[in-house]
Amino acid sequence: MVKNLFHGFVFLAPFTSFFAISAWLRLPVIANQLLLLIVIVSVLIYGKVKTKFIFKEDLYLLVFLALVWVSLLLGYREKRSFNHTLAYTNAIVFFFFLSKYVVKHIKVTSRQISRTMCFSFVVSSLIILIDFIGINYFDFSFRKLFSVVDGKISNMDYYIRSGFRRVGGVAEEPGTMALFYNLYFGATLYFLIREKRIKTVAFCVVLFLFCHFAMLSSAGIALALFCSLTAFLFEKISRNKITKKQVNWIFIFIIFTLITLTSMLIFNIGNMRFHLVEFGNKIIFNESGTVTSSGQRIFQWKRALTNFIQHPIFGHGPGFGVHEDHEGYLSVYLTILADIGMIAFIFFVAFQEAIFKKVIQLSNNIRPFLFFAVTTSFLHLCIVSDFYHAPLWILLVLIQLIHTEEKAGIL
Repeated sequence: MVKNLFHGFVFLAPFTSFFAISAWLRLPVIANQLLLLIVIVSVLIYGKVKTKFIFKEDLYLLVFLALVWVSLLLGYREKRSFNHTLAYTNAIVFFFFLSKYVVKHIKVTSRQISRTMCFSFVVSSLIILIDFIGINYFDFSFRKLFSVVDGKISNMDYYIRSGFRRVGGVAEEPGTMALFYNLYFGATLYFLIREKRIKTVAFCVVLFLFCHFAMLSSAGIALALFCSLTAFLFEKISRNKITKKQVNWIFIFIIFTLITLTSMLIFNIGNMRFHLVEFGNKIIFNESGTVTSSGQRIFQWKRALTNFIQHPIFGHGPGFGVHEDHEGYLSVYLTILADIGMIAFIFFVAFQEAIFKKVIQLSNNIRPFLFFAVTTSFLHLCIVSDFYHAPLWILLVLIQLIHTEEKAGIL
């Protein structure tokens, strides 16, 4: 029962919009709290308590959480601040530490977790494609069948870009879905390469490309490209080995890309000149107009730094950024810096650094895929404001587990 519920939580983690009971009670949260209840009952019945599931870097996270509560007590202490403190606590204690405990308690393997993430990736991909085709060509909304909460679409309707209505998959909106999607894609490739399912890898790569077109998240696409290139270069540098054939392929790819982009810009094929300029302006924060996503981010980031300077040690208190302006700071890192303070920020980054080191230490055959997943996730946190999404914490648990298994010679 515990095992099935845990895998259900891993599978449903990206489903932050579909099947939500309310704007705050999402399916991953429900699955996670049921998991907690069943684990407590299991422990009471069988009397088995696992204690060795905490690693050294986890102490950084616990100190960070303690500082969140200190910031609450020293901050503006409104109801919203308490709610945000609970959100931090839920993400760290229940999404992360509860998952680690369950992994130890019922002996879940990294293969089993990544297999479930692979299934979730494929199902999410099919939902994205069906919704994109349905809403753009057949006036059919797959999303509206499953994401109506409190009489409206759960936190997102369809956005028009480049002549199409782009979709948000099973998450709130395309940007958030792209974060989850890149993360689960890395875990999926890890599983498939480990199982030597090369044909399925090709299928998932094609799904990945089509679904990113359907979501059309500028950050999601740019980070996927950047982190893929970074992972490739890191592997070549770390192994100190790159063949002449690989250099030729890289050169051909660069030349082909440049020729294609230049042709599209010069001849304006399919009005691509407008679309490429629009995409580029979003990436470099050069959008025009009264209300733009990049312009709003720059405004909120300036506000975050201003607030940080006012209270640099323990911040203004959890949730102050949203309390002051409902948009928030639109960056997890700046939110921590301004709301919780510099000390908490240092401990959070130290925890991330320790996780990243574990990825670097993995064997060459699996490292690139987890490198891709963790770098896209950590970088994406620069431009999203939500700290408490379950997929990120599941990835971190998976990385720790893989590192432990490899160290023990289990992989």
